[in-house]
Amino acid sequence: MSVLRHGAVRRRAAQAGQDRWLLGCLVLATVIAAVDIVSGARIVLTGLLVAGPLLACARIGPGRTAFVAGYTTALALGLGFLNTGYGEPDSIIRTLVVLVGGAFAVFIAWQRTVRERALSRVALVAQEAVLGRVPPEIGGVHVATRYRCATDEALIGGDLYCVANSAHGVRVLLGDVRGKGLTATLTAAAAIGAFRDAAYTEPDLPCVVRRLDADLSEHLGPEDFVTAVLAEFTPGEVRLANCGHHPPALLGRRLELISPGEPSLPLGLGPAPVPQTVRLAPGDRMLFYTDGLAEARDPAGRMFPLEDDLRALLDLPSLESVLDDLLKRLDAHTRATTEDDVALVLCEPAPPGAGSQR
Repeated sequence: MSVLRHGAVRRRAAQAGQDRWLLGCLVLATVIAAVDIVSGARIVLTGLLVAGPLLACARIGPGRTAFVAGYTTALALGLGFLNTGYGEPDSIIRTLVVLVGGAFAVFIAWQRTVRERALSRVALVAQEAVLGRVPPEIGGVHVATRYRCATDEALIGGDLYCVANSAHGVRVLLGDVRGKGLTATLTAAAAIGAFRDAAYTEPDLPCVVRRLDADLSEHLGPEDFVTAVLAEFTPGEVRLANCGHHPPALLGRRLELISPGEPSLPLGLGPAPVPQTVRLAPGDRMLFYTDGLAEARDPAGRMFPLEDDLRALLDLPSLESVLDDLLKRLDAHTRATTEDDVALVLCEPAPPGAGSQR
């Protein structure tokens, strides 16, 4: 099942960012009040307190914005008493300005939250429309997937995957579009669409590669390309065609990165990969991944220890637990500050005669 998971570390980082924004709004209001008190009656800054809730509504939810609005209103009341005493028209007007401005900020925060939730639902539908749903078992192969977009405002980036149950075996595509942004997303969607057509009609992986390259050439600029690895699972083995992508990892009794014998150009640049055939023992798994995993760095610039961490996951019982643990290790290494999208596909052929549930 395709699941978008930012991870607990990343969620905590986002929450910490909101906490800092809330604190900043409270500090700003406090500084304004302090300057007003120090300046005495010469400078009255009470009206500026409305800046606190107006800043809050831009980043945090309505509940916290209401807290900031209540805090600034209390400060306005206190400053009014210190400056002119209660009941003076100027003091009442300034307090009302802060109160009404705070209420307006709460309304804006509520409206923003509603829109963000609606856009999130639309984005999830768009993700499923582009990537498609991958069942946990297809054609006798157990499959688990993960997709994580590096941009918080988006759910789909330039990484891509697709799984097809063809007459020639279960075929898998995992790739990475050069570049970022909407153009990369559109290219990823085009690559998935081309693969869905070719996977069911072409007799072998070299033919699928040629078809993909031809179709994508219509969508790519002169300097654009798509690194990709294609796989075809048949009983007891998997055939691979690597077009300039990271080598898939065989997770069995030991870890092995299946590097191509001869390097190939990526899709869009006329690739001619030499097919590889890898024998699979019962329980062997094949992991396909993008550079968001392979090239991730921590804040000090150290590379993610991919092979070491994969070795630690060889004995985990389920595909889902492998991917969950792998993403937790990635978050711990990068402090949840990855700059690249991450796409993961983990496959394990079912033993002959086994059920489809795992």
